[in-house]
Amino acid sequence: MKKFFAFIAVLPAVFGVLSAAEFEIRLESSSKTGWVKPGEKVQVKAAAFLDGKPLSEGYVMRVALWKDGSSLQNLTVPAEKGYAAELSLDKPGWSSVTFALRDPKKNNERILLKKKQAAVGTGIVLDPDQLRPVRPEPADFDAFWSANKKELAGVPLAVLEKKEVPLPGKIGEKVACYDVKLACAGSAPVSGYLCVPRKAGKKYPVILGVDGAGVRNSWKSPNTDAVTFCINAHGILNGQPPEYYKKLAAGRLNNYPRSGADGRETIYFKYMFLRVLRALEFVKSLPEWNKKDIIVRGSSQGGAQTLFAAAMDRDVTLAVASVPAMCDFAGCLDEPVRQSGWPRPYRRTEKDSPKPAAWDYYDCVNFARRITCPVYISTGFMDMTCVPTSVFCMFNQLASKEKHMETHRDMGHSGRNDAGNAAIAKILGQGGKKN
Repeated sequence: MKKFFAFIAVLPAVFGVLSAAEFEIRLESSSKTGWVKPGEKVQVKAAAFLDGKPLSEGYVMRVALWKDGSSLQNLTVPAEKGYAAELSLDKPGWSSVTFALRDPKKNNERILLKKKQAAVGTGIVLDPDQLRPVRPEPADFDAFWSANKKELAGVPLAVLEKKEVPLPGKIGEKVACYDVKLACAGSAPVSGYLCVPRKAGKKYPVILGVDGAGVRNSWKSPNTDAVTFCINAHGILNGQPPEYYKKLAAGRLNNYPRSGADGRETIYFKYMFLRVLRALEFVKSLPEWNKKDIIVRGSSQGGAQTLFAAAMDRDVTLAVASVPAMCDFAGCLDEPVRQSGWPRPYRRTEKDSPKPAAWDYYDCVNFARRITCPVYISTGFMDMTCVPTSVFCMFNQLASKEKHMETHRDMGHSGRNDAGNAAIAKILGQGGKKN
């Protein structure tokens, strides 16, 4: 028995040896919020640690400074010495600095930091309420989308497939889930997972979930207080092996964001957006809908679809768009230049083009002017994909009387939207309850 307890006693030490080393970069910033005044200098200090102790020699720190999406400086410094950077702005815009670790002994291999982060950093923003779109809205913007709606209406709403998919555990006893496909304009159907509470006779708010960039399966979002319909972005099959989605991503859907980029009728997002409208049409036909609440939510590319939905369907009562993509496409044409929103279709050489660009019909700055329902937006001052200036430029165009912007100075391209989630929970009557 004594030998047994002796063995147990050494287990923590053994597992301590086997556990992976934890690298960390700690930051100190003289700005606690990231909001600055013209000419204000923000000091950012970075120090590297290994298992809580200052990092010794043998590693390097990569430092990248950015201003309005353009690289200002890239440095490689000894990690044990840390680094002090200075950020400032004298015109409305955004600036950031990132820090990462590399191991020169292993061909400058990237070192994964605490919480599986590749890098850490922080950013600053100056007077974003002054940011405005560069290009005028197309004169026939509404006519274009009216014609697209007419095309959609030419394909009757029909459920092509609806098969139940079991949900695990107790939630499956309370909520039914179905793999649903709907007829739609274009070459692909609407494809998603519909989750409906099993309690008979009750009416519920509806939540439409729209997908971010990439090629993947739809996700299930069972909720005992709402009907949820989560659709994938491409109208592709759900529930397939990973190889199915990888093959599509490498083949037919490779570089889809720029597919058909030369014409407003051929841009790939046209039918992606029309699938969103068909999905809304479908959920409004469900007998379980309470005829009152329709929530649309999404992040990144899903944020763009959310804004489109709120602009084009007046029955949408709440839009929650986290780090939305497809905002301020023409930002790169401004003076001083700022980075455009993903997928950045414009080039500065197009500045003097006499004809409106096809992408103007898909820019969320133009959808924003047609949104009147409450809107919750989020942005991260470290987001290099849907840069904060592009998001603010769209936000400034929102026609809604109730619009909210949530900012995080140390957040990158993350779907965090605390205020938006709280607004959804309030409608569902959940408070702090989780499903």
